[in-house]
Amino acid sequence: MTGKPITEKPITEKPKRPPLPTHALRPLGRIRRETLAAWTARTQQALITVDCSGCADKRDVLSAIARALELPSWFGLNWDALYDALTDLPQQRPAAGYVLLLEHLPDGPRFGTDERAALLAVLRDTVDDYAERKIPFRVLYD
Repeated sequence: MTGKPITEKPITEKPKRPPLPTHALRPLGRIRRETLAAWTARTQQALITVDCSGCADKRDVLSAIARALELPSWFGLNWDALYDALTDLPQQRPAAGYVLLLEHLPDGPRFGTDERAALLAVLRDTVDDYAERKIPFRVLYD
């Protein structure tokens, strides 16, 4: 020992990387909801959870999304209105970024392949819009 005092350097942690790219539309996969909630809180991003349990058709799904986004009762239950509502989020609910979590999307005769494809197309367009504005926006679904 040289007799010099030991000085501790502060521990600097690298900020944890987000579990997803800045702009994404993808299935939830193995990402745990608790991890996602903690990450969005830590990074000051808005986590908007849409519970589609019990939804059977397009109207039900759009109504569930409208409830989660706290849209007014006059919200038009159509794909164009959904796109407008989602792209207006920064004015309605300012945040560092957004994560839209669609839980329990239906997969039945009244919300089949065509309706799911239409919803995903709107969400893809929304993600692209946010990418152009350089605002993080992620959509996860199961």
